[in-house]
Amino acid sequence: MGVEIDSSVLLLPFFFSVAYLHVRESVEDGDWKSAGFVVGIFVVTKLFTDVFAVRFGKAKVSASSSADVTVTKAATRSIFTKSETRSVRGKNIYGTFPKNTMTPWKNMRNEGREGDSVDKSKAKNLMDLPCDFRDVGTPDEWIPRDGRMVRLTGRHPFNSEPPCDELNKTRFLTPANLHIIRNHGSVPKLSWETHKLCVGGPLVSNPMELSMDALTKTLPTTEFPVTISCCGNRRKEMNMIKQTIGFNWGNAACGNMVYKGVLLRDILERAGVDTSNVSGKFVEFIGTDDLGNKCGGPGPFEDEPWGEKVKYGTSIPLAKCLDPADEVMVAFQANGERLHPDRGFPIRLVIPGYIGGRMIKWLAKINVIPHESHNCYHYWDNKYLPPQVTAKVAAQDGWWYKQEYIINELSLNSLITQPSHGELLPIAKNIANTYEIAGYAHSGGGRKVTRVEVTTDCGATWNLAKITRQEAPNPYGKYWCWIWWSFEIPVADLVGTSEIWCRAWDTSNSPQPEKAVWTLMGQSSNHVFRVKVHKDRSQKGEVAFRFEYPTQPGTQSGGWATRVSDKVKSAGYGPIEYEME
Repeated sequence: MGVEIDSSVLLLPFFFSVAYLHVRESVEDGDWKSAGFVVGIFVVTKLFTDVFAVRFGKAKVSASSSADVTVTKAATRSIFTKSETRSVRGKNIYGTFPKNTMTPWKNMRNEGREGDSVDKSKAKNLMDLPCDFRDVGTPDEWIPRDGRMVRLTGRHPFNSEPPCDELNKTRFLTPANLHIIRNHGSVPKLSWETHKLCVGGPLVSNPMELSMDALTKTLPTTEFPVTISCCGNRRKEMNMIKQTIGFNWGNAACGNMVYKGVLLRDILERAGVDTSNVSGKFVEFIGTDDLGNKCGGPGPFEDEPWGEKVKYGTSIPLAKCLDPADEVMVAFQANGERLHPDRGFPIRLVIPGYIGGRMIKWLAKINVIPHESHNCYHYWDNKYLPPQVTAKVAAQDGWWYKQEYIINELSLNSLITQPSHGELLPIAKNIANTYEIAGYAHSGGGRKVTRVEVTTDCGATWNLAKITRQEAPNPYGKYWCWIWWSFEIPVADLVGTSEIWCRAWDTSNSPQPEKAVWTLMGQSSNHVFRVKVHKDRSQKGEVAFRFEYPTQPGTQSGGWATRVSDKVKSAGYGPIEYEME
């Protein structure tokens, strides 16, 4: 595909420069008549070239373009405009993207697999690196993965988060190889050259089928950072109260990268979507992955019954998709590179300020419809049900279809990443020093995190932390990224301290809740984060402070919330009785 541009257009900047210099000299010499004459000539020339381009089609689409995009005749003129950049809030502001320094997995004896020590300098991208031998024999054995990622659901499907220590090293921008991964099943093996994005539905007047080249080269692009977090972040804390129906996310189911893509509203407008009447209308997104039916039956929609296998899909209001302030994006790059297969290659949906579960990976279809999506996963996933609702009650009484409990926007949350779990801080040699407590915080819906506070006396007094805010807000004042915060505390002040807490506030002037509220899916767990402080001895025999998180991710052991003596006494559904250890 190519776009032919008349060479006369390229001479306009040169002509303008010469004209400008002549006008400036004429004005300085007082020759206003000569200056006016040159300005008039330039204006007439510019008008002539514009009219000529529109009337006779100076920008032409080459014959090979027909294989890249299928549209109606009416849509052809609008689709094939030159690609331009709407907004860049990426590398130019935030510095060089972090490197994808893949580390092979090793077992407890530091043993890896023969061949895993490949020369990384020869790898052009992540896909040139070796695959993790734990994936051999699974449908995903073709995908390279970083060995530091903590596996939460066994070998397959691949659901993982990085160690908190790794997030703490890079902080604002997360390396692509250490970004959270949530896969419901096998990763589709897709090709840039053959994958298509279909835009249709009953409310689309000009249905389109876009190739990846057509999407990325003929539509305006945008680039800015977005924090993506699974709303199951910190779920293991919930599971230590009472088992939810979800697996054990730890404290790092979150990441922040600079995404590049095409704004969804540009795609919808060129597909002929009516932007004047959006009430009661939705945009549905469908991926290519084939998944099991969570409901186990045909579902309640007779016109769209669910089979044994379903696609992962969801929908959001059309009004949100068209709102320029919300910047909903179809992304094809992250941190300057094409998306990794685990993270949606070749294209994924990015909805800033929303939970990761709404951001469909391996995006294949966009439908504009007069109702919410009838997709199975739109109803049977990502619900914040009342704490008294059990799995049996939810299924029997139709709770999965009560959309007032749907989770869309991210909850306000904050966590501590420094000190790390199990870290030892020798007391004697540090007693005159200060120690940096640090972590991250985020909100949802574009709300700005306004402050983070730390307490060392279980909430009797709170101290303001220092916020490092690297994100530039969008033109409408919205914030899509986490912030990183720090608090310098004299080591002497930790003497007698049993716990360190943190909490965040946002522009709604509401802080995180102090106590946990259990919910069936274990999602939106955002109560105050607590790290216990113990006195212990190092291997050298030094008396030291030892820090303990509530849990460790996946099947990893440790954490104060795993001990009955330290578990919470209530979580929204009455007193809790635990079995003694």
